[in-house]
Amino acid sequence: MPHPFSNTVIDHLDTIAKRLFVCLESIDDDKLWVDFSPNLTSPGNLILHLVGNLNQYVLKAIGGKTYIRQREKEFSDKPGISKAILRTLLEKTVKDCIAVITALSEEQLTRVYTVQGFEHSGYSILVHVTEHISHHTGQFTWFCKYLFSADPDYYKGHDLNVQ
Repeated sequence: MPHPFSNTVIDHLDTIAKRLFVCLESIDDDKLWVDFSPNLTSPGNLILHLVGNLNQYVLKAIGGKTYIRQREKEFSDKPGISKAILRTLLEKTVKDCIAVITALSEEQLTRVYTVQGFEHSGYSILVHVTEHISHHTGQFTWFCKYLFSADPDYYKGHDLNVQ
């Protein structure tokens, strides 16, 4: 049975991934790889960045997967791959991360790992990836609402005024 903290992270990663997929669907293919300003990376590049981050922090550091990250290319490359391929790539990465997180022991959660030259406990890595994917999901939500006039309506059918 997964550690209670791991369960919380798993639930959040699953929820956030679903939100990203909703937003991704609102982006026209011809806009997927457009940098909308010099300091605003394209939606496609943000997906590549999230995949790189999850691979480096969870799958490589904790899970022991061989992975050589090329972080700069996550922002600069414009491979032009479709939304469907990006979605599949992110879905597989999140699924693989959930498998690793599900199996974590207390010892692995407290162990110290080195990632990007920084020392992190397993707990810290899970907080980092949760915060990181949430941050970029906020950017995706902004893309949807502001750039593409879409309403992701994440809570459709739920009364958020219930106390």
